[in-house]
Amino acid sequence: MGEARTREARRLAAHSDWSATPLGPRALWPPQLEAAWEIAVECPLPVALLCGRDFTMLYNDAFRDLLGAKHPAAFGQSARKVVAEVWDDPKVGALFERAYAEAEPFLDEGVELRLERGRRATSNGAWTAGGADDDVGYYLRSGSPVLGADGEVLAVLHVIVETTSAIGRARAVARLAALLAVAVTVDDVCKVVLRQAMVAFDGLSVSMCLPSPSPSSWRMARRHRIEQLSPDEERLPLIWSELGEDMASIIAQAIARGEPYLSDNGEVVAVPFRAGRGQAALVIQREAAPVPHDVVAVMAPFRDLVGDALGRAVVYDAERTTAELLQRTLLPPNLPQSDAISIAARYEPVSEGTVAGGDFYDSFFLPDGRLAFVIGDVVGRGVMAATVMGQVRAAVRGAALTDSDPSSVMAALDRVVWDLDALWPASMPLGTQRARPGMAFGGELFVTMLYGAVDPDSGEMVLASAGHPLPALLFGRASRQDGRPRGTLVEMPVGPPLGIEGVRPAHHLSLEVGDMLVGFTDGLLERRGEALDQGEARLLEILADLPPGSPRSVAHHIMDAMLQSSGQEDDCAVLAIGRSPAGHRRSAIVVPPMPESVRAARDWAREQLAEWEVDDGDQHTIVTGISELITNAVLHAGTESHLTMDLDTGIVAVTVADSGNRGEPLLTGADTMAVRGRGLSLVRAIADAFGAHRTSAGTTVWFEVVVEVAETGAPAGGWTT
Repeated sequence: MGEARTREARRLAAHSDWSATPLGPRALWPPQLEAAWEIAVECPLPVALLCGRDFTMLYNDAFRDLLGAKHPAAFGQSARKVVAEVWDDPKVGALFERAYAEAEPFLDEGVELRLERGRRATSNGAWTAGGADDDVGYYLRSGSPVLGADGEVLAVLHVIVETTSAIGRARAVARLAALLAVAVTVDDVCKVVLRQAMVAFDGLSVSMCLPSPSPSSWRMARRHRIEQLSPDEERLPLIWSELGEDMASIIAQAIARGEPYLSDNGEVVAVPFRAGRGQAALVIQREAAPVPHDVVAVMAPFRDLVGDALGRAVVYDAERTTAELLQRTLLPPNLPQSDAISIAARYEPVSEGTVAGGDFYDSFFLPDGRLAFVIGDVVGRGVMAATVMGQVRAAVRGAALTDSDPSSVMAALDRVVWDLDALWPASMPLGTQRARPGMAFGGELFVTMLYGAVDPDSGEMVLASAGHPLPALLFGRASRQDGRPRGTLVEMPVGPPLGIEGVRPAHHLSLEVGDMLVGFTDGLLERRGEALDQGEARLLEILADLPPGSPRSVAHHIMDAMLQSSGQEDDCAVLAIGRSPAGHRRSAIVVPPMPESVRAARDWAREQLAEWEVDDGDQHTIVTGISELITNAVLHAGTESHLTMDLDTGIVAVTVADSGNRGEPLLTGADTMAVRGRGLSLVRAIADAFGAHRTSAGTTVWFEVVVEVAETGAPAGGWTT
């Protein structure tokens, strides 16, 4: 093969009409130039000989790969024309000019160039524009003057080696270090490693392998090079599957030797890690080819970075799961619904730290048929704040069921907060000032809260705020016919937080059909170095462009849009209460973690949708989405999942909530691409709204479809449009 490639370079030189070039007939070439050309032809590296003041190009076959479509027309042409796109770069043309004029060699150890490899020579000697092969690359280059008998420079011998892959590997390691610095969970660390290892090791697929909870077994999460994940799919937990015996044997060899395993053909690379007190490994599937030296060189820093990050993440996960579980168990597992009122909530813990927060929400029916709701925040963080939050939430129910008037509820809760402040152990101070022996909170326990009640039939609502951020009101289509904006903050009086004596006046408003009230905690708005009104302005901008949706999708959209625009510095919760123009219907089943459950779930959904008189076309869309979500739950959770369908004002909302084990082996031979790359993308494409939310108990994935009634063929209505 090498001889064949060499013969081509020689053939081009032998059959070219050199008399038509500045070099003149080949027979008149100086022997020094012939010798330099012989060196270039035989060299295995890409070499070009740039001859004379016009820099006429002769190059070997290794060099032609750098030229792409420019070859073979570039042979014997001026380098100024062939690489015109980069010739004016100070590290290109100027270096050759100096080397020729001053007989000065050069060495450039790293230059970034965009070579238009798609350019072609036209019949009139011009060159076309670049094409699909154009790309940015990095190159190691040297230029050595070729001197004639009289010391005159005849040519510049140019050796060039593309280092793009090596630079990419080095950058992947640097990127790995930066991303691991903020990756705190085992899932986060593994996702970062899978992405960066693909670049650093030229992987076709990469598998992160961790010990399984069961003795002497391994689990793996895999990423393929061609797999493209959306932000929603990235938020989901990784799919873990059992490791095959062959791969487990390779990992065992690497761990036993304490060094990477390289297969003879370079197709498999296994890199072992020490993660805290345990072991882990990264397995890369490559194209069968010798492993480049620079790939081996990045293994050591990769091992150190990943091992340290995994060790931290294992500890973090244990602490964070406990903290999240504490807080989430103190929040209501479900919110009540009625024929005329729908309600939904979203809670998002801050990604930093392993302590619980004090954010809470709740909703329940009062004896007179009204729906009470509350959202609040205990000042401070940690186990104590979460525990106080649970006590305050329970006290809200007791006070409201006794006397639902806002002033009575707030007064009762004031007493609860005062008592908690006095009785809490002195060893667990809430504020920044440490308590002395014999002291409790020392007057530092405060709770902000928004409390309200709404009549489902009339939409009449009463609100009261104890130092809590103003809620937002989203106006429906009918309400906006008089020129109202899409959304606004409710102008209402705000009293002092609970724990500080004062008046919290009641505020009355009417929730029209299609309107929605949105309450939230201050973590949604407040950012360091910003005034509160800046956060409120961001929220109003998001409300102005808010797409139509149910309380569930509205809460999801507001939370995501606010956190994406300004980041998250504290736990936050959103509670959305909407007045529906039609009756709300719900049906739910529990789905076992078995492949045959997918078909059973589809059959159940078709029967339920037919009973609700949903159009056949919408039925097919919804059933398709359910099939993908149940398949996803079976693969990544391995536990039973709860499938719920809601029909509310022309919107069918589907929710699949699992209680996933977050990392145990689940399915032998599971194909990640079939789930992550296709399933969820399909659901997002066919649905009118889509979301995924991870909790300490598992993962919730949902979608909504605006449906039509089969009898009329018209939309059954909808939320704000």
